[in-house]
Amino acid sequence: MPPDRSAIERASPLAVYYTRCMRRQPSNTTPHQSSLKPALKPALTRRDLLRAGLGVAGAGLLAGCGLSAAHSGAPTPTPTSTIVPSPTPDTRPVSVVITGDIMMARAVGARIKSGASDSLFPFADTADVLKSHDLRIGNLECVVSTLGSPQPKTYTFEAPLQAFERLRAAGFQIVSVANNHSGDYGKAAFSDMLAHLPTYGITPVGGGANRTEAHRLVTYQVRTTKIGILAYCEIEPFSFAATATTPGHAWLDATTMKQDIAAARSQVDFLIVFTHWGVEYVLQENAHQQYMARLAVDAGADLVVGAHPHVIEPYEVYHRKPIIYSLGNFVFDEMPGVTSLCNVLSFTVQGSRLLDWKLRGARIVFSTGAPVWNS
Repeated sequence: MPPDRSAIERASPLAVYYTRCMRRQPSNTTPHQSSLKPALKPALTRRDLLRAGLGVAGAGLLAGCGLSAAHSGAPTPTPTSTIVPSPTPDTRPVSVVITGDIMMARAVGARIKSGASDSLFPFADTADVLKSHDLRIGNLECVVSTLGSPQPKTYTFEAPLQAFERLRAAGFQIVSVANNHSGDYGKAAFSDMLAHLPTYGITPVGGGANRTEAHRLVTYQVRTTKIGILAYCEIEPFSFAATATTPGHAWLDATTMKQDIAAARSQVDFLIVFTHWGVEYVLQENAHQQYMARLAVDAGADLVVGAHPHVIEPYEVYHRKPIIYSLGNFVFDEMPGVTSLCNVLSFTVQGSRLLDWKLRGARIVFSTGAPVWNS
């Protein structure tokens, strides 16, 4: 049954609210008065409704008019949400530099070990340029350790432990150990070097505790670009190569390389293959180098770069991918004439796109084994 309207109108506090809602006036209000703005009245509490005899029905009526009975407690705050904008991806290009052979034993190692005043030696004249790049990579053509003994071969190179700090000071983040000198002092020394390199912020590539680890892809992300690198050696002794159960470097084999590249391709934006190959002191790549380099590109590599011959060899562009057959040396004593000439590869990538690349010339000072840039 609807409430008695006369009862509502007799309750003067409610009559004003009801009148505003229903657009009708109390019986003692003239049309002229209805145009006046009504005086503000306090909101009604549940107690006011009960005194007026309306109780729940009165509250329902007020609610139907868009009004509500006031509560004696504090008003409930309206929750708000803060919109946090998504960060804008940093897609700026990434610069990379790669050097040839870095041999820090013999006379170079002796100078490092003697505590020469130049703490950047042998990179004092080149470190600034190297460190101007986002990613710095080199071929570490020796073992850095105090363990082991020389293996039965003509030349064996073991650098002092201080060489780690010199590599870090020059800015190197990745070094290839896939070469014919990383095993010069045996498996224990090789493993010791692998263990120490990361403590200086340097990641080895192309070597590991077994064959699987030696062939493992090393990745490095700069901003939104993820770069991958695989490294291989095909220069004897084969005993330096890792096996299923023993440490060593990754041996260059066509089938295995293709499998490695296929597995790596989807994990990175830009893929580098760094090889140790060719014939020492020969200024031209051979047919085998060319075959393996092009095979790497056909398998999915974006860039192939080589070292070992101790001289600069030519480059080519195959299917729009650069192949640099030999960079030559970078740090090496007892290297006269053409063997003292170096190339350093510098390039810029943005995602999977190679934006530009160049070879910068340097030469090794015979008396120190350290490089300086060509003028």
